[in-house]
Amino acid sequence: MLPVLESLLPEFLFIMSFAGVFMILALGLNLQWGYTGLFNIGVAAFWAVGAYTSAILTVSSREAGIIAGHLGFNQPFIVGFLGAILVSAFLGFLISLPSVRLRADYLAIATLGMAEIIRIFLVQLRDTTGGTEGIRNIPKPIRFEEVLLTNAAFIGVVILVIVVIYFLLEYGTRSPWGRVLKAIREDEEAALSLGKNTFRYKVVAFTLGAGIMGAAGSLYAHFLTFVEPLTSFRPFETFVIWAMVIAGGSGNNKGVLLGALIIWGYEFVTLRMETALGKLPVIGPWIADNIQFLRLMTVGLLVVFLVLFRPQGILGEERVISKRR
Repeated sequence: MLPVLESLLPEFLFIMSFAGVFMILALGLNLQWGYTGLFNIGVAAFWAVGAYTSAILTVSSREAGIIAGHLGFNQPFIVGFLGAILVSAFLGFLISLPSVRLRADYLAIATLGMAEIIRIFLVQLRDTTGGTEGIRNIPKPIRFEEVLLTNAAFIGVVILVIVVIYFLLEYGTRSPWGRVLKAIREDEEAALSLGKNTFRYKVVAFTLGAGIMGAAGSLYAHFLTFVEPLTSFRPFETFVIWAMVIAGGSGNNKGVLLGALIIWGYEFVTLRMETALGKLPVIGPWIADNIQFLRLMTVGLLVVFLVLFRPQGILGEERVISKRR
């Protein structure tokens, strides 16, 4: 392998692994908001539940007992991955029953509060989650002796998951079911007048979106091989996922994939520029010390700009005309 490629490949695999996780999160949120109009500010909750479920199911009980004192069932990755989807979807189902009847602003407040409650539970349930110490030594989905091959295999798993979720969502949202979701988003009263059970449709959409977020959480845990509740899964992390959906174009699965890639790419570049910016005269040290907050501010300004001048996002929602049969 060429020396340049050998030095750049690990960085590329790292970027794409995180980008893939955010793409899946954005697809889940797009189903809830972009197609159904459900204002979910609790993305971090389902992300966290998926990560912890997969970690607990797959980590070794011996390692769990010695390192953090949490549960561990030592199951294969596929068990943890499917378990993360099912548990997150079930949580989404339970939360949706009382909450999807709420108006958009009240639904946002309810899901935001729920996300913080779950994070506190993860901190307090030490015997189950390891508390503030988190869960370590989470196995990779596929492991080789060479780390580079292991990370490349992980990228393959992430791409496979993205492709499967993307095509399932495309099939579903272009079907009569998807058209009902759009009708609910645009005018729920009109959908009700046509005899559609809008409550059931919203519950299903919210549940499926939560399951997709759980899948992203599972991949996130197995990529980092470590999860903890203090610095990850904070409610403001949801803002970044929303920025990805808004930037790419809500209601467009291709758009949110593009938005996730752009926003995460920007975050990664600014993170890597911290050292270089610190060398600037006068303001360099201040920028380097506040790069995290400046990054969030600029992403926020981008969202405001898009909402004001291009609310449809970069790609915008595709216009689908039903064919007569």
